[in-house]
Amino acid sequence: MKKKTVIVCCASSMITSTIAAGKVRDIAKKIGAPEPRIIQCKFSEVQGNIETNEVDLIVPTGRLNENVTGNVPMVLGTPFITGVNVDGAEQKIAEILKN
Repeated sequence: MKKKTVIVCCASSMITSTIAAGKVRDIAKKIGAPEPRIIQCKFSEVQGNIETNEVDLIVPTGRLNENVTGNVPMVLGTPFITGVNVDGAEQKIAEILKN
Protein backbone atom coordinates (compact mmCIF):
# COMPACT_ATOMS: atom_id res chain seq x y z
CA MET A 1 0.00 0.00 0.00
CA LYS A 2 1.17 3.49 -0.86
CA LYS A 3 1.73 5.97 1.96
CA LYS A 4 -1.11 8.50 1.79
CA THR A 5 -1.20 12.19 2.53
CA VAL A 6 -4.18 13.30 4.59
CA ILE A 7 -5.26 16.83 5.43
CA VAL A 8 -6.98 16.97 8.82
CA CYS A 9 -8.46 20.38 9.48
CA CYS A 10 -10.61 22.39 11.84
CA ALA A 11 -11.25 26.05 12.57
CA SER A 12 -8.15 26.60 14.70
CA SER A 13 -6.01 23.57 13.77
CA MET A 14 -5.61 22.73 17.44
CA ILE A 15 -8.05 20.55 19.33
CA THR A 16 -10.55 18.71 17.14
CA SER A 17 -8.12 18.24 14.27
CA THR A 18 -5.61 16.74 16.71
CA ILE A 19 -8.23 14.23 17.83
CA ALA A 20 -9.13 13.36 14.23
CA ALA A 21 -5.48 13.08 13.19
CA GLY A 22 -4.95 10.52 15.95
CA LYS A 23 -7.96 8.56 14.72
CA VAL A 24 -6.64 8.54 11.14
CA ARG A 25 -3.30 7.17 12.38
CA ASP A 26 -5.13 4.54 14.47
CA ILE A 27 -7.20 3.45 11.45
CA ALA A 28 -4.07 3.09 9.30
CA LYS A 29 -2.39 0.99 11.98
CA LYS A 30 -5.52 -1.15 12.43
CA ILE A 31 -5.71 -2.03 8.71
CA GLY A 32 -1.95 -2.47 8.28
CA ALA A 33 -1.53 0.58 6.05
CA PRO A 34 1.59 2.75 6.23
CA GLU A 35 1.18 5.62 8.66
CA PRO A 36 -0.17 8.49 6.55
CA ARG A 37 1.52 11.83 6.27
CA ILE A 38 -0.83 14.12 8.18
CA ILE A 39 -1.11 17.80 7.31
CA GLN A 40 -2.93 19.41 10.23
CA CYS A 41 -4.23 22.86 9.37
CA LYS A 42 -7.02 25.43 9.58
CA PHE A 43 -9.94 25.39 7.13
CA SER A 44 -8.53 28.53 5.55
CA GLU A 45 -5.24 26.73 4.78
CA VAL A 46 -6.74 23.69 3.01
CA GLN A 47 -6.72 25.09 -0.52
CA GLY A 48 -3.07 26.14 -0.28
CA ASN A 49 -2.07 22.72 1.04
CA ILE A 50 -3.91 21.01 -1.82
CA GLU A 51 -2.06 23.19 -4.30
CA THR A 52 1.37 22.40 -2.82
CA ASN A 53 0.95 18.72 -1.85
CA GLU A 54 -0.33 15.52 -3.43
CA VAL A 55 -3.30 15.01 -1.10
CA ASP A 56 -5.24 11.73 -0.98
CA LEU A 57 -7.89 12.57 1.60
CA ILE A 58 -9.33 15.50 3.55
CA VAL A 59 -10.82 14.97 7.02
CA PRO A 60 -12.47 18.17 8.28
CA THR A 61 -13.97 18.25 11.76
CA GLY A 62 -16.50 20.86 10.77
CA ARG A 63 -18.14 22.41 7.77
CA LEU A 64 -15.60 22.84 4.98
CA ASN A 65 -16.59 24.57 1.76
CA GLU A 66 -16.41 21.92 -0.98
CA ASN A 67 -15.25 24.58 -3.44
CA VAL A 68 -11.79 24.43 -1.87
CA THR A 69 -11.41 20.63 -1.87
CA GLY A 70 -11.12 20.15 -5.63
CA ASN A 71 -11.36 16.49 -6.56
CA VAL A 72 -9.82 15.26 -3.34
CA PRO A 73 -12.04 12.80 -1.46
CA MET A 74 -13.42 14.11 1.81
CA VAL A 75 -14.67 12.20 4.87
CA LEU A 76 -16.16 14.22 7.69
CA GLY A 77 -14.20 13.80 10.93
CA THR A 78 -17.08 15.12 13.01
CA PRO A 79 -18.01 11.60 14.21
CA PHE A 80 -14.67 11.41 16.03
CA ILE A 81 -15.73 14.45 18.04
CA THR A 82 -19.42 13.67 18.57
CA GLY A 83 -19.17 9.88 18.83
CA VAL A 84 -22.04 9.49 16.33
CA ASN A 85 -21.41 7.20 13.31
CA VAL A 86 -17.77 6.61 14.18
CA ASP A 87 -17.81 3.18 12.49
CA GLY A 88 -19.03 4.69 9.21
CA ALA A 89 -16.31 7.34 9.18
CA GLU A 90 -13.63 4.79 10.09
CA GLN A 91 -14.75 2.49 7.28
CA LYS A 92 -14.68 5.26 4.65
CA ILE A 93 -11.21 6.38 5.74
CA ALA A 94 -9.94 2.79 5.78
CA GLU A 95 -11.16 2.23 2.21
CA ILE A 96 -9.26 5.29 0.98
CA LEU A 97 -6.10 4.41 2.91
CA LYS A 98 -6.15 0.87 1.44
CA ASN A 99 -6.33 2.02 -2.19
